Amino acid sequence: MDHHRLTESSKHSPADYNLVMRVAVLYNPVAGRGRSAKGIRRAMGVFQNLGAKVDLVESNSSAHLTELASKVSSEAYERIVIAGGDGTLNRVLRGLNLERTVAGLLPLGSGDDFAQAAGIPRSITEACKVVLNGRQRLVDVATVNGVRYLGVAGLGFDSEVARYANEKIRWLRGSLLYLYATLAVIQRFQPRSIRYSVDGVVRDEEVMFVVVGNSPRYGAGVHIAPSARIDDGILDMVVISKATKWQLLSTMPLAYKGRHVMRPFVSSHRGKDFRFESPEPMDVYADGELVGHTPATIRLEPRKLRLMVPDV
Repeated sequence: MDHHRLTESSKHSPADYNLVMRVAVLYNPVAGRGRSAKGIRRAMGVFQNLGAKVDLVESNSSAHLTELASKVSSEAYERIVIAGGDGTLNRVLRGLNLERTVAGLLPLGSGDDFAQAAGIPRSITEACKVVLNGRQRLVDVATVNGVRYLGVAGLGFDSEVARYANEKIRWLRGSLLYLYATLAVIQRFQPRSIRYSVDGVVRDEEVMFVVVGNSPRYGAGVHIAPSARIDDGILDMVVISKATKWQLLSTMPLAYKGRHVMRPFVSSHRGKDFRFESPEPMDVYADGELVGHTPATIRLEPRKLRLMVPDV
């Protein structure tokens, strides 16, 4: 493989594993505000001690991750491990050959919302054990205009928050990052007029934002689509209709427990095909990454990704 660095470990002490497993670990050194680079050294040592044969595949950009994922998933690896947060996971997912891939996650990002929804341990040691000796779970994959995502897609206020967090803030991570971005963006945000449909049923509305969740959480612990499950074969949409800035701000804390859906200006819908139009193009973010613009179609590919999860 070209344009990346490979580090191979071949020390074997398979106390708990009977076979030598070939593993590719993809990561972006700058993911998670630097947490990825620190955690990857620990993970390599753990994999080595567990007897796996590991290739460390380092990208030089987010876009490069997608290219590397395409190359790696065409090779004879028994596990392809995504080391990073939701953004790294999103970029790798776009390039994977899902028919060939058994994926693992090492949560090394600033939010790690999808890993939490999938039950992946925060401990690097325990997450490495899951990669090698967990069980396979068939996970749904969603798409925005054909671009894959696993967590939550959104447009409107939350997308502007994601853009601000990505482009303007370098010194915070986790929930503080998104809180700071929220307070910065809300001062200038105005409701947006959109037309949306759920499995063919059309509505016109002024909204603060709309999300479509394959998993329940984003933003480092916000349970924005609390009924969403990663393998239930359906997507959950939550619409935050036109509200005052104070109503929106006062509702945000409730979302950490999924209780925002009780507010009168919040509605929920379930389906497999969602379409969005707006007078002017609006950004669509998913897993913290820009994935497209309106007009946008969001669809579900049920039970598409084979993911290693704890064997419980």
